[in-house]
Order: sequence, then C-alpha cells, then structure tokens
Amino acid sequence: MRALGWLFFLLFLLYLLLPMLAPVVYSFSRLWLGVLPEGFTLEGYARILRDPEYLEAALLSLRIALLAVLLNVLVGVPTAYVAHLWAGRGGEGLRRLLQVLPLLVPPLVVGLGFLLAFNRPPLALSGTLWIVVLGHAALGFPFFFRTVYAGLAGLEVRLLMEAAQASGAGLGARLRYVLLPNLLPAVLSGALVAFAISMGEFEVTSMVAGFGTITLPLLLFQSLREDFRSASAVASALLYVTLLALVGLTLLRRR
Repeated sequence: MRALGWLFFLLFLLYLLLPMLAPVVYSFSRLWLGVLPEGFTLEGYARILRDPEYLEAALLSLRIALLAVLLNVLVGVPTAYVAHLWAGRGGEGLRRLLQVLPLLVPPLVVGLGFLLAFNRPPLALSGTLWIVVLGHAALGFPFFFRTVYAGLAGLEVRLLMEAAQASGAGLGARLRYVLLPNLLPAVLSGALVAFAISMGEFEVTSMVAGFGTITLPLLLFQSLREDFRSASAVASALLYVTLLALVGLTLLRRR
C-alpha cells in the first residue's frame, strides 16, 4: 500500500512538473521528434539575445514589474498595517476580502474591468503603459498583502510601537526605525512574488496594452507561430525568473 502511495505521488509530481520542464528541455534540444530529445543546442537563447525585439520586450517587462511592485509596496504595506491593527474590529474580514477576492476573479475579468474603468477622462489610461502597471499591481496585490500581513502577525507590533513611544519616539520615527526594519524581510518576500507574477503576466496585458506595449509574454505568444524554439527559450527564461524568486524567498525566510 505504501509503494502504491509513492507511485501515485510520483505520477502526480510528474504531472505537475512536466508542463514546466518541457519548454526548458525543448529550448536546449536540437531535435525532438520521439519520446526523448536529441542533441544539445543554445540556438534558441542565441536568437533571443541577438534580436533587439526580445531585449526591448524584456526591458519593458522589467520596467512594468518594478513599477507594479513599487505600487504594491506603497499601497500594500499601509493597508496590511491597518488591517492588522483592526484585526479585532473588523480587520479580519478586511484581510480575508483583500486576500481571497482578487484571487477568485479571473484575470480576463480584471483586464476587462480596467479597460472599461480607465477608458474615459479624467482616467483615460487605455492603451498606455500605466494601465498595464495598474493591472499587474492588482494581480500581485493579494500575494504581497498576504506576505506582509503574515510578517506583521509574526511581530509583536503593538508592544514594539508602545515601547518605542515610551522611549520618546514620534510616529514617524517609530515607523521608520522600529516597524519597517523588522518588516523588511516580509516586504521583500512579497515584492519578489509580485515581481515574478508581473514578469509572466499575459491575460490582463493582452487586453489592456496598446499596440506599442509588447511585453515578453506577449512576444512569446507571437513567436509561437514563427519560431517555436525561441518561444521555448523565452518561456524558460520566465521560469528561471520564478525559480530565482523562490530561491530569494527561501533565503529571506532563513534570516
């Protein structure tokens, strides 16, 4: 019975990993016609490094991701702090709403919502870079919020702030020198998750981006019809970003 359980576990693990590993294997393979690939090549990676279109898309994706993370930090940290302070006065409901509701709404619905909400003055952002940033920030917010809230829950926030206040520190000093340094690992962890989500986001971007806004996932989709090997290399690069984010999260949690 135990052997059967291990067999099901390994099959399920293979089921989860195979779709992620297949593009990586194909990106390094010279030929893949049978069950196993044949040969080794870096041609797919060489193509995307030589093509300025891929570089421009990568830089644009990086810029959007950094702006989305910055927006999450500016909005998410105060929101998580307020929800934590109000935990016994309705804050728990606010926390659950902010964590769960955005995850239940399909990204296509989010994209359509942003397209309709920001399509008219004075919020006519449709087709601009900023509507893409807002969409990416909205998708990454529940993950960032959850991480920061968990960091606050692990701290004795009230005791720390009261002790600093008793020492004569003002509100600004308490936030800057007491709360934020202790909360920094959680903020960085949430920022890494939000960054990885933004770098690989496709659905919202495809709905709200203008014709000149071609991110790496959009370019990957366009490349599928012309150059499958380069598309596999781009997909692998996005997977590497996610893996680096996971490594960063692991290192931060060990501190």
